[in-house]
Amino acid sequence: MKYLTLEEQKRLVKTVKETKGGERDYIIIETLLNTGLRAGELVSLSVGDIRNKLRLYVQPALAKRNSGGFIPLNVKIQDTLRTWIKMKLTILHESIEDAAPLFITRLGAPLTKRALQLIVEKWMIRAGLTTMKGGQVVALYSTHSLRHSFAKRMQERGVPLTTIQKILRHSSLASTGVYTEASDIEMDEAAQILVISESRAEALRKTI
Repeated sequence: MKYLTLEEQKRLVKTVKETKGGERDYIIIETLLNTGLRAGELVSLSVGDIRNKLRLYVQPALAKRNSGGFIPLNVKIQDTLRTWIKMKLTILHESIEDAAPLFITRLGAPLTKRALQLIVEKWMIRAGLTTMKGGQVVALYSTHSLRHSFAKRMQERGVPLTTIQKILRHSSLASTGVYTEASDIEMDEAAQILVISESRAEALRKTI
């Protein structure tokens, strides 16, 4: 399982947000990072799906293994999506009818999963989140890594695994359990606990 660290997420979002003409892609990446949607689910969204909604309903027919259901939208993403609808109408002059696609290509066609993957890969590279493959610089993370990042961030902040399972719409808790795997940073911090505890104990003994 690959996910972005918090610092990598901030770098990615900052790169997109500060690039002129990157408004649509900024909204896409923020939506993925704040909802945990799969690629196919995001490209299927219509304006009516998110307009003035506190929860997003994913149609079972559009979800993996028919795992549809409601996803709560945090305050930040609610505001971000409201702003996007206004921008579609007033600046981009796109349709904001309920049935209109939430995201479209530069040519006006509905966004596809492949197009979404290319968008995410492009911004990963621009943000310097890269690796080498076959002698070429490629994106270090995929679109699905943003879903993993969403889940990992919740786990790190103490959200119960059963709640994360419901939000991600996993059929079994075993699928969600992968997010409890310790990262390198978490293991490094854990290795210091004993030293810190011993240091505190020694300081306490000196005061007695």
